[in-house]
Amino acid sequence: MQRPRRGKLSARPQVDVGGRLIAVSNRVSRPSGGSAPGGLALALGEALGERGGTWIGWSGETTRRAQEQRLELTRSNGVLYGLLDLAEDDFHGFYEGYANGVLWPVFHDRPDLADHSHEAFESYAAVNRAFARSVASVAAPGDVVWVHDYHFLLLAEALREEDVAATVGLFLHTPFPHGQAFRTIPEVERIARALMAFDVVGVQTRRDARHLAESLASLAEGSARDDGDRFAVAAWGQSLTVRARSIGIDPAAIRRERDAAVSDEVRRYRESLAGRFSLIGVDRLDYSKGLPQKLDAFHTYLRNDPDRAADTVLTQIAPISRGTVPAYVATRREVETIAGRIAGQFGSLTGAPLRLLTRAYPRRAVAQLMATSDAALVTPTADGMNLVAKEFVAVQDPKDPGVLVLSEFAGAAEDMTDALLVNPRDIDGVAAAIDAARAMPLAERRERHARLAEVVEDTAISRWAIRCQEDLAEAAQP
Repeated sequence: MQRPRRGKLSARPQVDVGGRLIAVSNRVSRPSGGSAPGGLALALGEALGERGGTWIGWSGETTRRAQEQRLELTRSNGVLYGLLDLAEDDFHGFYEGYANGVLWPVFHDRPDLADHSHEAFESYAAVNRAFARSVASVAAPGDVVWVHDYHFLLLAEALREEDVAATVGLFLHTPFPHGQAFRTIPEVERIARALMAFDVVGVQTRRDARHLAESLASLAEGSARDDGDRFAVAAWGQSLTVRARSIGIDPAAIRRERDAAVSDEVRRYRESLAGRFSLIGVDRLDYSKGLPQKLDAFHTYLRNDPDRAADTVLTQIAPISRGTVPAYVATRREVETIAGRIAGQFGSLTGAPLRLLTRAYPRRAVAQLMATSDAALVTPTADGMNLVAKEFVAVQDPKDPGVLVLSEFAGAAEDMTDALLVNPRDIDGVAAAIDAARAMPLAERRERHARLAEVVEDTAISRWAIRCQEDLAEAAQP
């Protein structure tokens, strides 16, 4: 079933952009003299540079009125960057009100935390239309538009309304919820119809692909067919391809960070371990990351054998995220309460088994801390992928690797089956996994790590970008 195209574009290109890739994301990573960009930013930048393309995102600035919104175009290293100012009221409703106040909790299996308002949805729709107008201003026949994440679920529909006759794909970096959770969103049918305006949607796992395909088909009384490596959805007279494409990291880049010069702080940290069994966690302070459950499990591990407190240390890096949102404030208080309980019961005059750090650390320092650790606790209650799991594996010494303890609810668990998989809400089970990680023989650690390292290489960010572009090219075929 072919979607009808709408002929000529309604807006003339401002520059010669014919036949290129146009990426759309909430924020844009431009080249700078600062720290190296993250994996996704690097992959997008490389894809755009190779094909010649445009990257459009929010400028970080707001205007008083929607009429003052403007798109600033700059070119660097063959890539055209389009930075869009947004009206202040629309931005807050779009970003804090709807994207992160409704979609984020629902997509992470916490619809009870969704704070819905009709006004926030209208702002979300208005920002999607503003981005569609920006894309229309630079798009030309033959271009491919690659949209990223839950901020822009309405964008393909808005682009069709702008008469942009392009192939439009979406990659969703979050999980996609099961059908009943998705239906808790008051605008669920509006969103579902808008998703059907995309040509192809990529998600992190087959579970997410199945949830998305079945949810769309159910809402429309349509059909969802599992074709093995994809789902084909027919709904409301339109067709959509859904593909599972696990995103990864740049393994070589993270190893370069590991091998770079060590700061005095990291050196002192390594010295402070003094032969202790070292665990590490690296998570934003977000309710989806399972931090209270992780600390409860560590507390249980210590209570099961109090002597462990003297020779075990868990370093939990948890930068504060969305610190004014009530649900995040509540999570931080819960985490700090449990941390205080552990310190009070198991701390001593000479040390403590838990180091909770609520500030961000540079990527290099984190890589070096992970490389030093005997085990990583990656235990979100819901996560689209979780690249920390892959970074931990990448920086380990294959001759003496650490052990990955991984939540079965992280997207990474679908492929990384040689980790110690746990249910993060099973406190005793996670405590037992810490014990198993500590006791694991070297030969088993090596075998598990070798298989996990294969997954990391196979899903490297460069390979993910190529596979996604192949999906877009396939969708563009008549």
